[in-house]
Amino acid sequence: MNVSMQSVTRDMVWQLPARIAVIDVGSNTVRLVAFDIQGRIPQLIFNEKAFCGLGKALATTGRLDPEGMELALNAIHRYVTLADQMRVSHMDIVATAAVREAANRDSFAAQVEEITGGRALRIISGVEEAHYAALGVVAAIPDADGVAGDLGGGSLELVGIDRGTVRDGESLPLGTLRLLDAHGGNMTAAGKAVEASLAELSWLKEFKGRNLYAVGGTWRAIARLHMTVRNYPLRILHNYEIDGGEARRFLRDIATHATEANALAAGVPRKRIPMLPVAAMVMARLLKRLSPDRVVISGLGLREGILFHHAPEELKRADPLLAFCREMATRRSRFPEHGDDLMHWIDPLFAGENIREKRLRYAVCLLSDIAWSGHPSYRAELAMDQIMLAQVLGTDHPGRAFIGLALFVLNGGSAEAPGTERARDLLGPPEIARARAVGLALRLAQRISGGTQELLGLSHLGLDAERITLTIAPHGEYMTGESVERRLQILADAMSRQPAITVEDPAPSAK
Repeated sequence: MNVSMQSVTRDMVWQLPARIAVIDVGSNTVRLVAFDIQGRIPQLIFNEKAFCGLGKALATTGRLDPEGMELALNAIHRYVTLADQMRVSHMDIVATAAVREAANRDSFAAQVEEITGGRALRIISGVEEAHYAALGVVAAIPDADGVAGDLGGGSLELVGIDRGTVRDGESLPLGTLRLLDAHGGNMTAAGKAVEASLAELSWLKEFKGRNLYAVGGTWRAIARLHMTVRNYPLRILHNYEIDGGEARRFLRDIATHATEANALAAGVPRKRIPMLPVAAMVMARLLKRLSPDRVVISGLGLREGILFHHAPEELKRADPLLAFCREMATRRSRFPEHGDDLMHWIDPLFAGENIREKRLRYAVCLLSDIAWSGHPSYRAELAMDQIMLAQVLGTDHPGRAFIGLALFVLNGGSAEAPGTERARDLLGPPEIARARAVGLALRLAQRISGGTQELLGLSHLGLDAERITLTIAPHGEYMTGESVERRLQILADAMSRQPAITVEDPAPSAK
């Protein structure tokens, strides 16, 4: 039996494993997303949207559009049927701005309940909508610092995020469909309405100069256009970053960039194209107020925020990147527990790293064995693609590229080989050199240990200004040989050192 999230406890929702579905009834689209919940990172297993335009006449009529209602009801009926076939444990049908403000909302909600066999339509408030959107951002970017902005068809939600802590948010009547309905093609009049609403939010001044975390399909469509114009190497929207000044310049020229041909080439749905100018105008007005350092695109928003709201506190506190890596290692590695041993073993080579560098290196260690089942000729490519093209949370695009390139080297590839351009284009020379060093250090560790803790414990590494020293315990001297010596030499060359091997009792473990 399916039940609404509204009627279940947090522990029931996040009982692991579980399959959860959310139907988001928005002003412009109706969307079904389904997730497998097995840990910190919900795995998206289904995602489909239907453009219904429920709120396209709301500003002038105060009612849901009749044709949009029919389309939305058909979509909801289909999505509930799909979710039932997927055997979801819990399903939430959530409606936002258009439905909550429409005079005929009760009639629509009753029809939803009728066609879905008694399931209730949960109409959330503007404050709830803003809160869930910001939680979706924080679920994926736990150190987010700035303003989360979720632009939909009927409203714009704005929420301050103070280094991962979500503040109270507000919902403004500035959705794309609403502005088009109220002002037609008059961007001057629409712009004045946006300016007037933003001027009432005095708290925006607190977040001036920080980041804008952009949520919503039309803002993501603008990011797709920017990626295409820039010829960006990685077509993944989540955590795509645009410099604040560059974003303002791009938005000023949106009419040039957002031609139908350009938009379709960038993968923008045809039905979103008419909304691009008004969405660009709203963002431009917001950027004028905030002067953000960067605009960061969030692939997660309201739907994921609903899930995160119900998550146990211990899962909320978990690092999403490292949780993802551990979960992937558990599914795909022969020795998933070996990542921590590898991290400790190569620590002496990276004593001067900062927190970000250490975290990315730890991610590589956890993922070090994920490509073992691939064909040896393509193992490096398989390892890199599993992180470069995955649904990774908790790191930006350069971080993703660092992990991918290090895994490529670990599995026998060259950091300069064809096929690594996508990763290298996102990194500077120091990061490329560091990824190569991490990969080569782990490649040496795997040759010595074969994935076992006991053999790795018979040796340790040392680093000084001139050499990298591999120290082997006397009773483990048999572990050295041509293959180990060759890998040590390659690692030393990469770190501009000389290699050395000594035989003596290893220093006590610093674990």
